[in-house]
Amino acid sequence: MAAIGPLDRRTCEGGPPCRYCIKKKQKCVPQATPTKTDVVFVNISTEPTRSTTRSAMIRPSMPEICPKMREDNLSLFINNFFSNFLARNDFGVGWDHSTMIYQFQKSPSLYHASIAVGALDMSRRLSSFSSIQAKDAVMGSIMAYAASLTQLHTEIESENLGRSDITLWTTLLLGLFELMRDKTGDGFVKHLSGTSSLLRLRGPEAHISGPGRSFFLTVRVFEICRSLIYSEPTFLCHPEWISLMMEIKREDINNTLHPKERLLDLMTECSSLSHRVRSLIRPASTDTIIDPKSSLVELAAEGLLIRSALDNWYIDFMKWSTDFDTLEQNFQSILAIIYFHAISIYLSGIFDYHSQFNDMPTPALSQPVIQGHVNMILTKTTIAMKTTNLSPLLFFFPLRVAGARVTSILEAGFILELLQEISNRSFPVAEAFTEDLKNLWQWKCIC
Repeated sequence: MAAIGPLDRRTCEGGPPCRYCIKKKQKCVPQATPTKTDVVFVNISTEPTRSTTRSAMIRPSMPEICPKMREDNLSLFINNFFSNFLARNDFGVGWDHSTMIYQFQKSPSLYHASIAVGALDMSRRLSSFSSIQAKDAVMGSIMAYAASLTQLHTEIESENLGRSDITLWTTLLLGLFELMRDKTGDGFVKHLSGTSSLLRLRGPEAHISGPGRSFFLTVRVFEICRSLIYSEPTFLCHPEWISLMMEIKREDINNTLHPKERLLDLMTECSSLSHRVRSLIRPASTDTIIDPKSSLVELAAEGLLIRSALDNWYIDFMKWSTDFDTLEQNFQSILAIIYFHAISIYLSGIFDYHSQFNDMPTPALSQPVIQGHVNMILTKTTIAMKTTNLSPLLFFFPLRVAGARVTSILEAGFILELLQEISNRSFPVAEAFTEDLKNLWQWKCIC
């Protein structure tokens, strides 16, 4: 793979005096202002305003940023990240991109991570860009990714994590980069684990309001879906993080929080319940369970309470939607309804997959009801991918749940088409879900 050409150094970098002129022992003359560029770098002391656009970026103040990358390529990558990638990947919380822009202005690690994601995304869509080759964009993304990791370690060691959200945004972007590069998804899980560790290190109080709140609400969707997809516990089940959501709701005096957030709370409860059921049925140690039957009954009763809460949420949500919006117009609402149908199936699976619960009341659903949820997931996900800018990453959980319950080749093919579309939108990690479901369908003799 050919390397990207070096920066054009025939004119001065600025100053006075700049590093280049000092090295060459020549007079330092300010570089001419470029007349044609998609990205404009301004002084970092300038605070962002409402008029700040995605193309008006601020370069962090540091020496030799990606020195082997052409300046015009850098501009293309950054502009693509803000103007295209973020525009096509809303994470379902309605967060303001100005938060990301301001953080970008202050952090070398976030700067490089933005370049990495923007370049890799551009390499997938280069039919729209004639001025740069795909191999240059791929190489640029790898270089920026490595630079971001180096700067990230430095920032973690030096900065006060209790006051800064920068490292959190960086780890999230590096995780997204992995989802775009690694078909297994393992790299994303590692970065998300790092993000979760930083969240816990800072503590819940750093995320009650402001940029910290915005980031927490963004990343908790990924964390909840990760715990459900991989059947692993999540720190969001811990009392202090449950209390954080309660505090965020109390602080929301203008009622800006979407009802989806309450549904995510119930999804977190399902994750906790699932983990405890598996731990009881398949204990990690050889210690004898004193009264497994009693414990199973208690877990089933908890599941019934969650089922009732889900049903109540749906009734309230549909009334709220009628009063305030239509599902097809509000991107958070359509995501909420997709997740409702997915978690309804998931909650049933916690119990109907285990024969130990066969002789007691549980929230398990009948096959016709499950089929109805599957149909809604496929219908609403198709609509969301066609009519909204929701990130396709948000649909992995519902599609995996629906895929586990399909009963026909037609439904299986429908899911494969949706996963292929996600892969085409810069996320080849969808192929891992495809292979997983194909193996499951072969075992169930569906395909």
